[in-house]
Amino acid sequence: MSLAVKKVLQASQALAVHISKPSSSVHGKKSHRMMMTTMMARCLLPPLGKLQPWNWRQRRQVTMYQDQESVIDDMVGGMASFAPVFPLKGENVKVLETPSQFLEEVKEGIRNAKERVVLASLYIGTGSLEIELLDVIADALACNPSLQVTLLCDALRTTRPSQESSIDTSSAAMLARVLLSEDASWRKKMWGRSQEQLRIALYHTPQLTETLRWMLPARAREIVGVCHLKAFIFDNTLVLSGANLSTSYFTHRQDRYLCFLNCNQLASHFCSLINIVASFSYTLDMDGKLKPCSVHFDPVREPASFWSEMALSVTELFFPTSEPNVDKGFDTWVFPTVQMGPLGIRQDEEVLLWLLKQMPKGTDIHLSSPYFNLTPAYEAALLEAANDKNVHILTASPKANGFYGSKGISGAIPRAYSLLEQSLYERAQLKNVQQRSQVFDASSTNGLSIYEYERKGWTFHAKGFWCSLPGEEEGPNVTLIGSSNFGYRSRDRDLEAQLWIFSKAPHLRQQLERERDDLYVLSHRVNANVFVGDDRKGGLLASLAVRAVRTWL
Repeated sequence: MSLAVKKVLQASQALAVHISKPSSSVHGKKSHRMMMTTMMARCLLPPLGKLQPWNWRQRRQVTMYQDQESVIDDMVGGMASFAPVFPLKGENVKVLETPSQFLEEVKEGIRNAKERVVLASLYIGTGSLEIELLDVIADALACNPSLQVTLLCDALRTTRPSQESSIDTSSAAMLARVLLSEDASWRKKMWGRSQEQLRIALYHTPQLTETLRWMLPARAREIVGVCHLKAFIFDNTLVLSGANLSTSYFTHRQDRYLCFLNCNQLASHFCSLINIVASFSYTLDMDGKLKPCSVHFDPVREPASFWSEMALSVTELFFPTSEPNVDKGFDTWVFPTVQMGPLGIRQDEEVLLWLLKQMPKGTDIHLSSPYFNLTPAYEAALLEAANDKNVHILTASPKANGFYGSKGISGAIPRAYSLLEQSLYERAQLKNVQQRSQVFDASSTNGLSIYEYERKGWTFHAKGFWCSLPGEEEGPNVTLIGSSNFGYRSRDRDLEAQLWIFSKAPHLRQQLERERDDLYVLSHRVNANVFVGDDRKGGLLASLAVRAVRTWL
């Protein structure tokens, strides 16, 4: 850690000690704490913005080698200046292939956990499969007095009125009834044990002010920003996905799921992240009501203090900690990153833009996003990469979009994404025409193509990134999995968490190749004729409207 960063953290700790000194009254203590926190934010956030882990250390630049392993070593070395690194063995990583496998893995993880179960999801649905999942949690709590369970969801999504259940009015009401109420089955079996085994935290964005809450209906409030993290920890096992804990994600919604076995440090890192967010979240009580945050800052009434303290906590967790052990028996290196635009943290964006520039000529790049709304920076970087690399972008067809057939304004969302997709397609085609008018190396592999996933009865929610170096035959050397959709919302409004994986392990890379190819097998390559269908037409007015609201999509 650099001297400058140490000084910043020392100053933060000194101020924290000063804040913790007793005051003459509760009101005086809170006011004093708010004043000092604001001072901390003003003093420390500007330098932290410049000294974030993905900026403050000089980065190693990747150059082109004939030896592919050397390229991976160099990229791993460069990544170590962006984020903490966790070396693993590829044999400890497995790819889950279906929604039902994902559900069973989560259930089995809960049943076998001895010390901790930590689940982060945008929300938990209110159907019968979700009730079965909560019953597994309840049984585990009743049978194991040492087990600690934490659930983190988004407050706006979880308290939104639901029509799926005839019993529960919302996900929050269901969670309170099944797990928190005095009538919950597991509590009756506790025989006087402490009830502190279970915590349900609901994150509420400070971006939703009282004025916006009054103006927006319940469902529309979520456009302001949500906690979008998806991670599932069972002792030393981590399952990372883009999926939520809901029926469609267990049955017919295509997503991705990677399971990391026997990875105590990595699992603990994600537990720490989730616990930080949970400490800045409301707590759900047995009556289904929201209790104040444990940090004593209300996100709606005290947004400035809330943001500044949370930013400091998250930034400190994601400082790079060590150089990667590329020659010590490991064949896989993973780097957790976050994208939390409201906190001023854009770590994942920095990493992706950096990697696109570092990949050697002829690299095969695949990027998948169910909601096609790439930011201008991502679009420009992908078009630039397509000059000497083969870039494939996968998204949902309108019929495979989760909003297809919805009532009201949300029913127009698939068409909006199609218009944005068409815009990039036309830019790519124009670039290809310009390239063909010049002299190029005929042996080079380059260009940008777009594919749409469509499977009868299924929706598409898989997001990620795969890279295979030139001439590579064993599968992707690099992949990204997590919650980000690479759009404006992921960049600026929501809380996101991802994991970058660099691997030399043949078996793992073959799994990743099969996972990627299975998605593309169910897709078709886009051409100009795709955009003239009845479900695509929008005209100039629709195009202008989409551009006006795209930062909210």
